[in-house]
Amino acid sequence: MAATPPSLIRPHMPPWVAVLIACVSSFMVVMDGAIVNVALPAIQADLHLSAIELQWVVDAYLLALGGFMLLAARASDLFGRRLILLSGLLVFTIASLMGGLADSAGLLLAARAVQGLGASALATSTLAVIVAVHPGGPARARAISLWAASSAIASAFGVVIGGVLTAQANWRWVMFVNVPIGICLIAGVAACLSPARRGSERPSLDLPGALTITSGIGALMYGISQSTTQGWGATVVWVALCAAAVLLALFLLIETRSARPLIRLDIFAVHNVRMGNVVVLGLGACLTASTFFISIVLQQVLGYGPLDAGLAMLPMGLALATAAIVSRPLMDGGVRRLPFLGGLASAAGLVWMSAVPLDAVFRVHVLGPTLLIGLGLGLMLMTATHTAIDGVPTKDAGLASGLFNTARQLGAALGIASLSTLAHFVAEGQLAMQDPRFAQLQGCRAAFLATAALGALAALTSLTLRRNAEGK
Repeated sequence: MAATPPSLIRPHMPPWVAVLIACVSSFMVVMDGAIVNVALPAIQADLHLSAIELQWVVDAYLLALGGFMLLAARASDLFGRRLILLSGLLVFTIASLMGGLADSAGLLLAARAVQGLGASALATSTLAVIVAVHPGGPARARAISLWAASSAIASAFGVVIGGVLTAQANWRWVMFVNVPIGICLIAGVAACLSPARRGSERPSLDLPGALTITSGIGALMYGISQSTTQGWGATVVWVALCAAAVLLALFLLIETRSARPLIRLDIFAVHNVRMGNVVVLGLGACLTASTFFISIVLQQVLGYGPLDAGLAMLPMGLALATAAIVSRPLMDGGVRRLPFLGGLASAAGLVWMSAVPLDAVFRVHVLGPTLLIGLGLGLMLMTATHTAIDGVPTKDAGLASGLFNTARQLGAALGIASLSTLAHFVAEGQLAMQDPRFAQLQGCRAAFLATAALGALAALTSLTLRRNAEGK
């Protein structure tokens, strides 16, 4: 077993302690996304949110999470995993408390954005901690499998916990539940991880790069979301999209000229970093969009309550978790192309789900496709994670994990925004001729088919990944 870096674990602490902290932190971040999906209708009814505001309950979190992740990743490399992990836990826990106390759409969306800011530090630090504790070999592979499985289990039980809390208490408890978990993690990090050693050189962050990438992603998200109500030809949409293009181009220019760039562009010379992040981009869109639209169909079309919807989505989450856990032994046993097979399976499940009727029976019309979706996404989750950081030096662990998690969350945010736009337009077109429930179902059907196309594209891209890559 690789030696534990003294700057990370306190003396006499075993490596599994750091892995446990990383897995529980990741569990909390992923659970927050899943748990909120089930509570969306209750949140909308209580705070009188519009459809766009409801979408931003999800997107405000994802935007901040994806936008600040690269900054958090670089900060983790420069200032130490412990400091950034503690900061993220503190911000996330306080924002969760404020979200539960919110009494208006503005306060809730602000709390969700701050939650995303804290989650960006957590999502980056957790994988970087695992890579730092286990620089390579079977121990790292097992730890990454546990990390991926914790995310999958969070998706599975998040929907159930969200349903129980929303039905038995109210939606505010889907925010409050993070508070005791966060407090325990803060205590665990403070007790078990040691501060990074300070060198003689003062570390510095690429603030211009961080500002341009975050603003560029935000402008892109805003433009896509506004197209739902304004239309793609609206001036505000085109201004936002053009601003996004300029800001992202400026970011690349800054990175090529900065002495200490936020992203060292030469890391993309590693083949699996380059192609793995493309796969993860599609995976993030499929994972979040499928959960979002299945929840909408169950509650707003089929009339399920929050608890029933959570229980109905549990088999999908369990299939995802099981597939993520068994994918590692399958890889070790010589089974190849698991991301490809998983992508095709999830795409097939989404196509199947697009055929759900207005009078659907769970065991006949919902159980089969959701199991297939969960199985496929679970097979992709761990294997894509492993290959995306394969061949990356330990010193670049924060950057590599930041790129991976940014791609996943950016895919989730853009996927929700663009697919919600598609569903809205299809539903609006059907509304004059059809029952409102059927019109909404038609919109969700279109979103399922588009998500299936993204899953198939990610599956095809995964064929370029190289197993056990050691370099370019």
